[in-house]
Amino acid sequence: MSIPPLARYVLRRLLISLLVLIGVSAIAFSMAYLLPSDPVTSKYPDVTDELRAEIRAQMGLDQPLIVQYARYLGSVFRGDFGVSFGTGNTVAADLAIRIPATLELALAGILFGLLVGLPMGIVSAVTYGRLADTIMRILNLLAQSIPAFWLGVVLIFYLYFQWRLVPTPVGRLSPMLIAPPSVTGFLTIDAMLAGDWDVARTAFHQLMLPAFVLGLGVVSPIARITRSAMSEALGEDYVTFGRALGLSWWRLVLGDALRGAMVPIVTTFGFIVGNVLAGAAIVETVFAWPGLGRYVVTAITTSDMAPVSTCILLIASCVALTNLLVDLAYVLIDPRIQH
Repeated sequence: MSIPPLARYVLRRLLISLLVLIGVSAIAFSMAYLLPSDPVTSKYPDVTDELRAEIRAQMGLDQPLIVQYARYLGSVFRGDFGVSFGTGNTVAADLAIRIPATLELALAGILFGLLVGLPMGIVSAVTYGRLADTIMRILNLLAQSIPAFWLGVVLIFYLYFQWRLVPTPVGRLSPMLIAPPSVTGFLTIDAMLAGDWDVARTAFHQLMLPAFVLGLGVVSPIARITRSAMSEALGEDYVTFGRALGLSWWRLVLGDALRGAMVPIVTTFGFIVGNVLAGAAIVETVFAWPGLGRYVVTAITTSDMAPVSTCILLIASCVALTNLLVDLAYVLIDPRIQH
């Protein structure tokens, strides 16, 4: 029985992704191993050298790097990602708490970037070379040039400390409120499902500012590629033919031309996911957001190798999966790519 071409393609991509992830895990584990600080010293700074050596032996840190990596890789295939020396919990337990927080922030940031970047790119393409195009390009340049950490600190200083327009940047929810039962892991959705509208409103307010800062990095690439792809699509023969038939201009722009420009836009979206997950580390640290990024930053400062290696592997897996889904989405956008 022959395997359908699409299934063969997916299997081949999954195999390649597995090999890439093994390479990424090796690099990540080596980088964590070569950090100048020592997890034992970070956790037990006052112990003697003899006791420190004994603890390192119990943790297996006295073994060669290749032996430690082989043991770590074997545990990963068993679903065991080790124990965090910093928190004392298993890495899997820590990730179960922090992954929903990062996903909620990342999805909100991506949604904001798409809702702003796509219209900016479309308006810029339709008004190519005119005043509106110039304004969109200036705004796009500003969004691209402002560092996330600087913008976050400035917004906190003015909007919170000076004008009191936003809530205290203490993470996902004020400590004065009780989190709703976890269903989806997203506080805003869980609070609405529980009917607790005060918590839902507070969680949404806590989410707005970090999502805006994170999403600002999405606006620029989406707007740029949309402007370029839409400008090219608007010059195609089918758009000219549609205008000759008397079709509505905005129907041609938002229907035919936008669909013709979707392939490069979707391709750019695949790259954006990796950038958002990487940028989340900065945003989460600035806004005290209890997600993966902040978890990794804390683990790096204490040479906690298991969380660092696992989080890098997890982010690489998300990027590989997103790229696969993007490739499969091409078939829905343009059936000519199917074969």
